Amino acid sequence: MRERLPDFRAAHCLAEPTAPKWRFRLGPLTVTLPNFAWRQAAIDAHDMHHLITGYPLTLRGEIQLAAWEWGAGRYPNWRATAFCTPLIVAGVLIMPKLTFVAFRAGRNAQSLYPRRHRSAREGGAE
Repeated sequence: MRERLPDFRAAHCLAEPTAPKWRFRLGPLTVTLPNFAWRQAAIDAHDMHHLITGYPLTLRGEIQLAAWEWGAGRYPNWRATAFCTPLIVAGVLIMPKLTFVAFRAGRNAQSLYPRRHRSAREGGAE
């Protein structure tokens, strides 16, 4: 799957994962944001999730993929969760059925993100 990433990124004009900034379109606007370290660490798995699920690189597809990742296992960083939460909320409001279907599909899958280890206090091994 990883070998398909360069072609996927080229086909969608995506920046390299380690680029200092990244862009996305929101309707007629192009938004440029810093490419934070947590995003750089997560982007390969996120892009492979697009390949696995077939969700497109559109606002609708990103909402569906965010819901899928919440079901399958989010990237274990609070900033990534905070970044994706508005997508989930938007999905629940504007396309609830598709968002729920994507979440349920994720519950039956496993994400490629590393799993966060639960502490002994939470009932898991350190």
